[in-house]
Amino acid sequence: DLHDEDVAVSIQLQSTGTQLQRHLINLLHSLQLPGKCTSADTDLEIQTIKLQIITNVVSYCVSAMGNSNVIHAVFSELGTKKGSNLNLLIGLLQKGLEASSHHSDAYSQLIHKALHVNQLSTEEQRELASCIAPDTDKCSAVQRAKYAELRLEQLAETKDKELSLYTQLIETLVFLLWRHVQYYTVYCKDPTEGVGGEPLPKKLLSANQDYIKNLTRELPLHLTDPLLKKVVDFCSNKSSSSMTSSFTSALVRRVRKLMTV
Repeated sequence: DLHDEDVAVSIQLQSTGTQLQRHLINLLHSLQLPGKCTSADTDLEIQTIKLQIITNVVSYCVSAMGNSNVIHAVFSELGTKKGSNLNLLIGLLQKGLEASSHHSDAYSQLIHKALHVNQLSTEEQRELASCIAPDTDKCSAVQRAKYAELRLEQLAETKDKELSLYTQLIETLVFLLWRHVQYYTVYCKDPTEGVGGEPLPKKLLSANQDYIKNLTRELPLHLTDPLLKKVVDFCSNKSSSSMTSSFTSALVRRVRKLMTV
């Protein structure tokens, strides 16, 4: 009958959601945020591509939660051999904040050098210019400085692109973090709440109780005030639009409130 069909569809969707979560989590575990690299074009391109991939995967996690019948919280307490999924989320957030700070400083330094290229040493000008013109020995001092300035502008543009990606990544991670905490501290504690207007299965609620206890106990230890303050400070800088900055800051306030529930 129709009831049996609905139950079968629900089970199939839950199975699909579980598989999707595992794939996403395993993919994020296998990916690493890019570290420092040389100024070679190939290395810079690879670094930007890696960051773009991670940002896309994390953004897809949000899209995957758009259908509450399929997936409720990407970073659920699914058993993994690689540690807590929430730790993965917080770890990415910490690394993203640290990397964005480094890139912001590097971007400022590159802009400063480009504006004052004549103050650079001849050796540094020659090294920068060699990325534009192969034989810098045949260049005049004026040409060499111009090539060095152009190279600095290229590097600054790359850093600016990466800063935009880090901004998107951090804002998305904060959303996922809020969704995770809200799901377990609100919906899974109260069967009448449900998600998307649908009550959660009793079996799911029962299985989550131990995880909820651990979450409420350990969350303040990992999601500390200094970390949340870094997020708010990051959102207040010019790399974030005023709309997304206000939204992300509001999510941080909601997370803080949920941690006291």
